Amino acid sequence: MSVFILIHLYIMAVWGLPGSTFRYIFSQPIAGYVIASGLWHSWDMFSPDPLAVNFNVEAQILYQDGSTKIWEFPRMEKLGIWERFQKERYRKWRERVRLDAYGMAWDDTARFIARLNDTWANHPVRVTLVRHWQPIPSPATVPGKSKFKRYQPITEDPNFKFNFRFKFYEVRPEDL
Repeated sequence: MSVFILIHLYIMAVWGLPGSTFRYIFSQPIAGYVIASGLWHSWDMFSPDPLAVNFNVEAQILYQDGSTKIWEFPRMEKLGIWERFQKERYRKWRERVRLDAYGMAWDDTARFIARLNDTWANHPVRVTLVRHWQPIPSPATVPGKSKFKRYQPITEDPNFKFNFRFKFYEVRPEDL
């Protein structure tokens, strides 16, 4: 038990460091375990390089009868307080699964969505994962006050400028 605790203290200490060569070297031996176990976290919302895109991820589900359904990954801004508490981990899943670096999770994600949307009368046959994004606008200078900047408003349901279908998964009967 002591070794388990020491390993996890090491993980918290090293993984919590901001990006650097030191962090990279010391995180490599544990990266596979940290990512697979869901213990990862990042500093991308903080300086010096915060996330500069607004994005969304959805699944397009094709059923046996030819009908389709769009399943949107849970978005915290659209959930109530209790739902946010229950589904907070989905936020990080949604944020990461859209990236090519996390391609190893795409098949499992598609299977999960297929099972979630399966019905006894109409089974999913294909799940397509789609990412949508657009750059977050730079702050604008307030007229007459050059030192101060104000942020451009971002609508709650933006009309995303870019999209890409990044995974096509053919659902097998044993997946359901």
